[in-house]
Amino acid sequence: MLQPPSDVTDADVLEVVRRHWEPRADAVEHLPVGWGAHHWRVDQAGVPLLFATLDPATPRHTAGTLEAAYATAAGLGLDFVWPSLSRTDGGYTVRAGDRSWSVSGWLPGERPDSSVPEVPEMLARLHAVAPPAGAPAWATVVDPGLGDRLRGLLQQDWSGPLGPAARELVVEHLARVGGWAREHARLLTLADPETYVVTHGEPGVHNQWVARGRTWLLDWESLLLAPRERDLATLVHEGRDVDHDPAMVRLFDLEWRLSEIWAFASWLQAP
Repeated sequence: MLQPPSDVTDADVLEVVRRHWEPRADAVEHLPVGWGAHHWRVDQAGVPLLFATLDPATPRHTAGTLEAAYATAAGLGLDFVWPSLSRTDGGYTVRAGDRSWSVSGWLPGERPDSSVPEVPEMLARLHAVAPPAGAPAWATVVDPGLGDRLRGLLQQDWSGPLGPAARELVVEHLARVGGWAREHARLLTLADPETYVVTHGEPGVHNQWVARGRTWLLDWESLLLAPRERDLATLVHEGRDVDHDPAMVRLFDLEWRLSEIWAFASWLQAP
């Protein structure tokens, strides 16, 4: 994400923003920040006005669930949520092929050096919100047969720039991955949808922002109804003393680990 996408020009970004959010916008600049999505600063008369995001298609989101995530965040009414802005005609995203545009207000500030003390209280308030109608619900993206899928992938050509080294790692750890996938499948049966709460999904320091004299949580595309340990796992690993279900923390540790293994194996196997 350090370089702008080859098929999107500054003029394209400006056209989308003007048409759907802010007709006064007159300049954009790609920002080499984040992971997964591309971002631009949007100016009006030399003053930063908006932060535009182009989210790619991902296994965990459809166009509908991404729209629902941003809409839910905007409607939470919590003073630490920095939400996306609605379009002039309603809704929060604009489709661009298999990608989605969204926009938030520009918020001058800085990322803290380490996770701030108030995050547990912020998450407790978030988890106490009554789940809004239409909020997207979590479903695992981990295939219980991940070990077998990786074995199949190993039969493909891994001659890309990082392919041979990546293939060696997959071969070395294949048996462990299969064990983790089976453990994940067992823990998944313990998750009770009746107890799901609104979760941010990635509340670590990379999504904390200090501005206007307080801390905000950014990047609400990951919002889902899920076990609260989806958020609390971050606090547990930071050494915070928070009440949690160890089995659910382990589930989300494995969810993250296994989904990343498959994503990176697939990318690094490719040309």
